[in-house]
Amino acid sequence: MVWPENGIPGVTQDQASNFLSRNFYLVKVTSDENEAMQMLEEGQTDVVQIVPEFASTMGGNERPKIKFISQAIDPNTDAWVRSLAFGELNYINKQLLLYEADQAQNQANESDQSLKDAEDEFTQLRNTASSLDIDRTKSSINRMRSTLNGLRSVLPSEVMAQANISSELNKLHQDISFLSDDLDELDQVLGDEDQAVRIERLDQVIQEIEDLRESLAVFVNTSPENIVVPVRESYTNLRGNAYPLVVFFAPAVLSLLIQQLGITLASLGLVRERQMGSFEMFRVSPLQFSQILLGKSLAYIGFATITGIILTGLLTLLKVPFPSHPLYFLATLILLATAAVAIGFLISAVSRTDSQAVQLSMLVLLLSIFFTGFFLPITGFKWPALIIALLIPMSYTIESFQQLMLAGNLPNGGNIVALAVVALLAYGIVLLIMARQYRKISD
Repeated sequence: MVWPENGIPGVTQDQASNFLSRNFYLVKVTSDENEAMQMLEEGQTDVVQIVPEFASTMGGNERPKIKFISQAIDPNTDAWVRSLAFGELNYINKQLLLYEADQAQNQANESDQSLKDAEDEFTQLRNTASSLDIDRTKSSINRMRSTLNGLRSVLPSEVMAQANISSELNKLHQDISFLSDDLDELDQVLGDEDQAVRIERLDQVIQEIEDLRESLAVFVNTSPENIVVPVRESYTNLRGNAYPLVVFFAPAVLSLLIQQLGITLASLGLVRERQMGSFEMFRVSPLQFSQILLGKSLAYIGFATITGIILTGLLTLLKVPFPSHPLYFLATLILLATAAVAIGFLISAVSRTDSQAVQLSMLVLLLSIFFTGFFLPITGFKWPALIIALLIPMSYTIESFQQLMLAGNLPNGGNIVALAVVALLAYGIVLLIMARQYRKISD
């Protein structure tokens, strides 16, 4: 962090350092910008923050700019730096406004005595209204106007008061405006021979001064933070706290393991049968290919399902909650295993060798990591990448497992239907492909 030698009004170096240390590791604080940039170029630091001299940049339309400089190539890191920069900018702006409000309160408090003297003076004029000294009254009006102008100059702007939801500052500006109007009206009726009109205007001015002093007292005694920041945030997580990352990603990892286990087992099933010559034996047997496929599928699906149940129990050791609806979870797990085995058989049907089946299985693994919401949300994909996501079983089970295990809710029923469709589609394609390869010999 490059900190100006003259500092910032209302913000100390320690305050800025403590705020940075909440999210960054603060390597060094210096006043030499060249030194900081050299550290960035040499890789000794990832981000450089340059705080300007505020006094030299406050004039005209130019405003101080707190610079954040990095060489990030990771978009997540870049977004993180921007987010933290935005948070610190809001913090410094808030501290500056608090400092300004505090200074305004101190100076406004000093103006109260001037308002009291003016009130006494107008009260004396009111008591001698029958022989009103016009010149003296005009002098009092001018002094009162000067006091009001001085009060306006130390207060936050009227535009800020109107935009501010806090009522104290807005009320103060309104009373100053009302009193200014009454002074103008009093000035206009000084030459009026009607004594009642002058008395009425003097009474109005005295009343407005009293109201202004009351508003001033409320403003002075109000916390500066309530004036500058009338709206605050309040965040409540109805579940208490979010889960740790390990627990949050556990359902996704479980889904990936079960899917890849089913695909790996089934992808080598038919390839091995062809290589070992088992198809020749099956052709002369009374078995149909659909029966062979059903037998293998039941074995692989049963193995993958039992493995999934065991892993689900072991996840409780990582403090992952047990599924809130066990039967629904079991149905989802069986459908995941079924769809995975079906895709594995499809890979086996189009592969000629074991190595081809293994390579295609690894390809499905990579697609599952990047296109199923494991790391990146599916909603961020566009066509045709979205088609890939919709064809992978994990795309539906990650959300379902998270709802069942973490949220304790029933997931969207469409996920169950989608898993069944993927499984039926894969099995249908396998039967079409193997119909040509498997020819039953009839008598």
